[in-house]
Amino acid sequence: MQEKKENSYITDQLKQILIVAVKKTDYQINEASISVEFNQQKNDFGDYWSNLALQLAKKYQKKPSLIAKEIVDKIVKKDLIEKITILGPGFINFTIKIDAFYPILKAVLSQKENYAKLKPNNLKYNVEFVSANPTGLLHLGHARNAAIGSTLANILEHCGYHVIREYYINDAGNQINILVNSIFVRYQNLCGANISLPEDSYHGAEIISAAQAFKDKYQLKFYKKQLDEKNHKVFAEFGINYMLQEIKNDLSNFDVEMEIWFSERSLYQTGAIKKVLTKLKENGNSYQSEGATWLKSTSFGDDKDRVIIKSDGSYTYMLPDLTYHDIKYHRSDLLINIWGADHSGYIARIKSGMAALNDDPNKLIIVPTQLVRLIRNGVEQKMSKRAGTSITMKELLAIVGKDVLRYYMISRASESHLDIDIDIATKKNQDNPVFYLQYAHARINQIFSQAEKFNAIKTINLLTNKKEKELLILIDEYNFVLNRIVTTLQPHLMANYLQRLAKSFHSYYNECKIINIDNQKLTDQRLSLVLTIKYLLFNGLKLIGVNAPDKM
Repeated sequence: MQEKKENSYITDQLKQILIVAVKKTDYQINEASISVEFNQQKNDFGDYWSNLALQLAKKYQKKPSLIAKEIVDKIVKKDLIEKITILGPGFINFTIKIDAFYPILKAVLSQKENYAKLKPNNLKYNVEFVSANPTGLLHLGHARNAAIGSTLANILEHCGYHVIREYYINDAGNQINILVNSIFVRYQNLCGANISLPEDSYHGAEIISAAQAFKDKYQLKFYKKQLDEKNHKVFAEFGINYMLQEIKNDLSNFDVEMEIWFSERSLYQTGAIKKVLTKLKENGNSYQSEGATWLKSTSFGDDKDRVIIKSDGSYTYMLPDLTYHDIKYHRSDLLINIWGADHSGYIARIKSGMAALNDDPNKLIIVPTQLVRLIRNGVEQKMSKRAGTSITMKELLAIVGKDVLRYYMISRASESHLDIDIDIATKKNQDNPVFYLQYAHARINQIFSQAEKFNAIKTINLLTNKKEKELLILIDEYNFVLNRIVTTLQPHLMANYLQRLAKSFHSYYNECKIINIDNQKLTDQRLSLVLTIKYLLFNGLKLIGVNAPDKM
């Protein structure tokens, strides 16, 4: 995977200082393995630290504290470093001079919304997410998938990559037959019949709405008619289009837009599946057995070979999926699929299939998402799509709003289970993490509404309060967080960062007087600091799809 080049202004400089220092010793190390980390413990052990000496100690069988001293002795402090200490078993800790952070503030204040935005490169990322069957409304799991996928796409674009957001429409297969039967029975009953829904049906209210819309369009034309092949096609087209439009509306209201809506049926209509079958046959990676066609998936890491055409001639779900991935592969440099936890067992299969087609499976990255639980009054809200009792994304958007729902859905690592407490999510106070974040942005606007005078600065030498140093380090970390998200594909890191930034700002605001009419120079520097924070809050919130209100 292509990595974003920058980490942070300070860590990049410290890393170069360490590289130069090591070269002056008898030690050798892979420069790329040298890391400099932020001290997030709010202690007096310095602002940044490196475990370089501990890395070298393993290789040279020497006490890390002694190695650390040898390296530190070779470092020239210059204008960046105020103090270097060696702590614990050999950690090298750096205390940074205040003015060293000035270029970062200057960059943010000049670039504003474009800060840390990289020029477009030629790498194409395909991010496929949501891809719910068009058989009902989106539920909470889909909402999490949508928030993670769209946030990743936003950040990748911000970091210079060309991104295609894609939705795979499963508009073929048995689930469509169930949809058709469900709408057909509801339609008949709306016309005057009294037919019980088969057990294997969709029972959601959206099925009744679809049937009503069908009746509004066709009146009694299909009343008491048989669901033959011709009529089945009419109900299928209507049902798929109706549900798909509902899905598109929900995603749009959730601030999610797709560049490509890819129909599974098109794989059959264009002959794409037959081309894949021919390719597998020609390269010897499929075979016939027991009347079925098998993929030699065990040759590429799967635990067993997989049937792709059943003995009755019908395709298994793996064949169109494999064909779809082959198409995406040839129009992208990297494929990212946001999949629910129930798809984890499918990863090895699809990757083995790609390898069988001579597509590099390492260019497919799966981001798994875990389940979402909705808590109300301390009780989990049970969900069942077929029973029609699922909490839909539409319903939850109406309760908590887009900003709250998007934030919550990316607030934890994708592979972690997520609980949303409705009682907290609907509060308009600091217990609600979204309110807390947005209030920080609004509070800064309020500060500037009270500032009669604000001059440009050329130094930040007066920002000597401990909380100001804490904020400066956090500002430096913004670029690092973006880089980490690009390399790990975990957007919760941005939500966590914004919370830390807001918390540090609120604490600073409560302790320090930003506007001091008796000291204009200090006022200018503090206003520059909080304006920088405002831009980072605005930019970070925008990337995760959350508004940054000016007033609250």
